[in-house]
Amino acid sequence: MTRKRVAPTPDAPPERPSAPDLRFLSVAAARAADSRQGSFYSRFVRLMKLLLPAAAALLFGAILLWPQLQSERNRFQIGLSGIDPRHPDRLRVVNARFRGTDAENQPFTVTAESAFETESGARSVALDAPSADLALNDGGWVIARAPEGEYDRDAEILKLTGGVSVFHDNGYTFESPTARLALRQGEAEGDDPAQAYGPAGEIRGESGFNILDKGRRIVFKGKSRLIIRPGVRSDAPRP
Repeated sequence: MTRKRVAPTPDAPPERPSAPDLRFLSVAAARAADSRQGSFYSRFVRLMKLLLPAAAALLFGAILLWPQLQSERNRFQIGLSGIDPRHPDRLRVVNARFRGTDAENQPFTVTAESAFETESGARSVALDAPSADLALNDGGWVIARAPEGEYDRDAEILKLTGGVSVFHDNGYTFESPTARLALRQGEAEGDDPAQAYGPAGEIRGESGFNILDKGRRIVFKGKSRLIIRPGVRSDAPRP
């Protein structure tokens, strides 16, 4: 019996790998992005739930405390302005404000654009553009101003230099190159020529002055000259 020889069948070529499904990949990437975005949003929401109540509490506390902070700020205003290079060991400040009461328990205030210690640790301070505001018992006021000055915080004495102007609410003005104000007593004095003028007239003195009773009386020393304007009511204040 003769066997048939069967020719060998050639091997089939290997199958090529199929191309990836791009639509499937796009959907998977979109889902992953959505998942990350959702996770970030969830963390953001949780963080806001913590921060917003805390911010609201801080704002509410600031609203409650602001009037008290303003009151303390107005009571004594003083701002640091750095160190004076001429005197590095002395404190220098801006917008200085000192308050006190006189012998009649009436308030007074001394302000200045800037101030610095005359000596390191001293109680006296030199002032730039000082101003003293004194209240009167009858509700009136007196203001004294000068380009320069020095204030003794313990004795409550203000020395003004560079040209002093004193304004009284009754319409009178007093001027002198220098003046020494005893704020507690409501008095002032000086040794320089001075003048006062107002509705009733004017007066000049050559050898100094004394201001008494918060400006209600002024004594001019030495040779003086008085000019009275006619027509002023008898009850009007006179220099």
